[in-house]
Amino acid sequence: MNKGSRKTLFLLKYSTFAAMMERFNNTLGHWVIMVFLAIIWGSSFILMKKGLLVFSFDQVASMRMSFAFIFIGLLGIRFYRFFEWKYALPLFLVGLLGNGIPAFLFTKAETRLDSSIVGVLNSLVPLFVVLIGIIWFRATVTKAQILGIALGLIGATTLMWPEGKLGAANYWYYGFFAIAATVCYAISTNLIKSKLQDMRSLAITVIAFSFVGPLALIYLFSTDIIVRMSMPGAYGAMGYVAILGIVGTALAVWLFNELIKMTTAIFAASVTYLIPIVALIWGLIDGEQILIRHFIGIVTILSGVYVVNAKFTRTKNLKTPAP
Repeated sequence: MNKGSRKTLFLLKYSTFAAMMERFNNTLGHWVIMVFLAIIWGSSFILMKKGLLVFSFDQVASMRMSFAFIFIGLLGIRFYRFFEWKYALPLFLVGLLGNGIPAFLFTKAETRLDSSIVGVLNSLVPLFVVLIGIIWFRATVTKAQILGIALGLIGATTLMWPEGKLGAANYWYYGFFAIAATVCYAISTNLIKSKLQDMRSLAITVIAFSFVGPLALIYLFSTDIIVRMSMPGAYGAMGYVAILGIVGTALAVWLFNELIKMTTAIFAASVTYLIPIVALIWGLIDGEQILIRHFIGIVTILSGVYVVNAKFTRTKNLKTPAP
């Protein structure tokens, strides 16, 4: 069987998945995917915190990337046969900026800041998507979208500012690690929309992780990970990181890439507005005090998401993944 025939069979094999995702290529489907991603990613900061009870921040990050790489690589192994080198640079950058570097930056931030605060700082992604889209990609952004982003940021700030906690910690500058991670996410989001629109979402995820996953795995075993695994609670902590890597990274990034291709970079990045809400729910389950201003923040965030995407959902100017 020649290469062309194998590729044809491969595409036919994935036609079922494409048809399934096509059912979500509507306004309701986009919001379903967004809420699902918010639940996954909103929970990821707690999972990082659990991993940090035993492992160092760089071990949690590299272990997370390793689990994600192994899982997604096995899931989409056939994509390696049809990899086109013209996409190598943008895929490398997506792997590095959309997955590798943020994993280390977020865990570094959580060594000094509460997971809920780091989760809220993640809400800055849509702001940087707009700024980078304007500066580097010459994207057109409406005044309504800018207003919506501002509302979202105000709501996120309302949620993240516990009375006296940031000032008392004396580690407020660790928030810049999280902010730097959001800049990386924003660049990656714009790259996928502008440079990789013709690639399947699973292919983007598989190849992007292939650039950073092996490096993370090699780095992991260069640390004292073997010694750490003998510590009490190590296997439980590794289990949390495994969930973080497989569900919170590999599967979530796959769906996120699909959402970017279905909609716009701004709509997809707006999932970060919902992440603080999930973090707030985790706080409630964990016995944290929920104040009226928290609910005000939630309403403000949802208002921002609606304003950002109102014009988009009316026009329905959608693009579907390449067959």
